[in-house]
Amino acid sequence: MLGLIVLTISLLVWQHFGMERVMIFSSASGRAVETIDDRDEQGDSVASVTRRPDALVMDCELRKSLTYPYCLLVFPLSRSDAGVDMSEFDFITVDMSYEGPSTPEIGLTLWNFESGLSKVGDTRTHKVIEVQFEVPAQGTVHIPIKVLNIAPWWLKKMKVPMQRSDVRIDNVTGIVLGIGSGYATGHHRLVLRSLKFHGKLISQNRLLMMLVCGWILAALSWLAYSLLLYRAKLGTSTARLALLSQLNSALELEASELADRAFTDELTGALNRKGLRDALMNKWRKADTADDAMAVVFVDIDHFKSVNDTYGHDVGDQVLRAFAAAVQREIRASDKLVRWGGEEFLIVCLSCGAAEAQGLADKLRRAMHHQIWPCGMHLTASFGVTALGEGEDIGDTIKRADAALYQAKSEGRDCVKLA
Repeated sequence: MLGLIVLTISLLVWQHFGMERVMIFSSASGRAVETIDDRDEQGDSVASVTRRPDALVMDCELRKSLTYPYCLLVFPLSRSDAGVDMSEFDFITVDMSYEGPSTPEIGLTLWNFESGLSKVGDTRTHKVIEVQFEVPAQGTVHIPIKVLNIAPWWLKKMKVPMQRSDVRIDNVTGIVLGIGSGYATGHHRLVLRSLKFHGKLISQNRLLMMLVCGWILAALSWLAYSLLLYRAKLGTSTARLALLSQLNSALELEASELADRAFTDELTGALNRKGLRDALMNKWRKADTADDAMAVVFVDIDHFKSVNDTYGHDVGDQVLRAFAAAVQREIRASDKLVRWGGEEFLIVCLSCGAAEAQGLADKLRRAMHHQIWPCGMHLTASFGVTALGEGEDIGDTIKRADAALYQAKSEGRDCVKLA
């Protein structure tokens, strides 16, 4: 991250104050140079160029045998349709001087080849992008690229549609310095010490795009590395947990067995009061959301005392086991069967309302009629049902269910009462 910050700041500073790209046209640059005059159009003007060590010198004998005589100093960049993209340059500097009878403006022109508009080998069909400037007595002329315009006379001559009349210098085939009809007849001399196009190795927009892409790539790389590191740590943790699970398996089984004995009734396998308390404390004690709805069913085997008195306690224990097994078959896996004491049982119905619990109790009541009991006896059960109220303590709910059970027993037994 620190490296990226330093790199970003460094590149931005370098782009602003440096990162210069310069294309130089001068005698020392060794670039091809030639002259063109109006003799190609039956005129009488004559242009020639001399390459001195310090400058390129164009001498022009301008004669007005034509309406628009001219002499041009040309730097050809391409003889085909593949020119040079100069759109990334920002400004031009021209270091030159003039000798002659006039003080008019010099024309700087860029020929740009455009497919469908220009013809190979005919520079007159290449789009003419130009600017006029005065030659200073001394010093250098600074010309921003953005001031270049397409020549109106060329648009008119070539009958270019408006859609193609935009300024483009992305395929430049030649660069031209010219003396034209605004000059007096006679001998003119242009001394060009240098013509330079200045720009940046990387434009500001392109650099910003590269930096954004670099930051995105760095972020993705960091994310991928973090994920790999997390997976490695997760694999190590999983292996350690598996090893701990293997080492503790025997102890866990023993603890499970002891827990069952501590929280369940040994005779029936139902929860005891301690088991109910543990379950309620962990999950169902609070009823502050819809998922914590709960109903309680209090169950009592009718006339169980006569079973013990008639058949003995061993048969009574068999009846209790059969009763608990029958109830467990009918209730849901999430419901809790609790032996409350003697022949009394409590069913805690989780995520259940009073009406649903009443339906369950009635189903259990009917099931008792079809249950096979020891010694061929016929037994029934009575049920008291209620639901946990909002914010109500579970103890109050159990008391209300107990009262409903007492009502069922007092009204003839083998019935369900809802409190």
